[in-house]
Amino acid sequence: MYQKLIRPRRAAKLLGLTLILFFMAVNQAQARSKLGSFLWKTAATASVTLIAMTNPAKSDGVTLELGGDEDGGFEVMRIGLQWDWNDNLMHVRGWDLGTYWQLEFSKWQQVDDGTQNGANITGGIIPVFRFTGKPGYYQPFIDVGVGISLFTDSKMEDHEFGSNFQFTDILSVGANSGKRNQWGFAYKFEHYSNGSVRPPNSGINFHFLTMTYNY
Repeated sequence: MYQKLIRPRRAAKLLGLTLILFFMAVNQAQARSKLGSFLWKTAATASVTLIAMTNPAKSDGVTLELGGDEDGGFEVMRIGLQWDWNDNLMHVRGWDLGTYWQLEFSKWQQVDDGTQNGANITGGIIPVFRFTGKPGYYQPFIDVGVGISLFTDSKMEDHEFGSNFQFTDILSVGANSGKRNQWGFAYKFEHYSNGSVRPPNSGINFHFLTMTYNY
């Protein structure tokens, strides 16, 4: 319904404005510690809501991911858009293998530094293989993917990543639910590393809870 109400060109402008307002809110909010954390999470939620309503990029899904690194030094919020690639590569013992692309934007924030000095903005694209179980009100899935990312800062706390370019490895386990399996919920493990392309190569691991809406 919303896509019929909003023209594509206008939707693209709304998306651009939303992202600008989101990052402005993040920048201002993080200087205010606890209030900042609340404000930038609220701004991100509003951004995802608007993207989901308009879908200007004609994606097949939109996802919101919340998590942090395994050492407890960073909190991360991510917005992702997904496009199906091939839904039927293989069928093995009740499981279907398909693929999709995810374009994602993240903000890392150091737990002990709420200012912009403790922030890192990342963008990435990941081709993902998805194993999907038998359809039903709950449909399990497993995601495996390897992609690339760019960081605005190659050094955060004690982590020296060696370069702004990083490889991204993911493993996710979850389930789709709803009348047409439109909602997806999952746990995701993610690893960043530059693959020793340029030393030092101090990789980092993250754990996420994700929520996806499939159009």
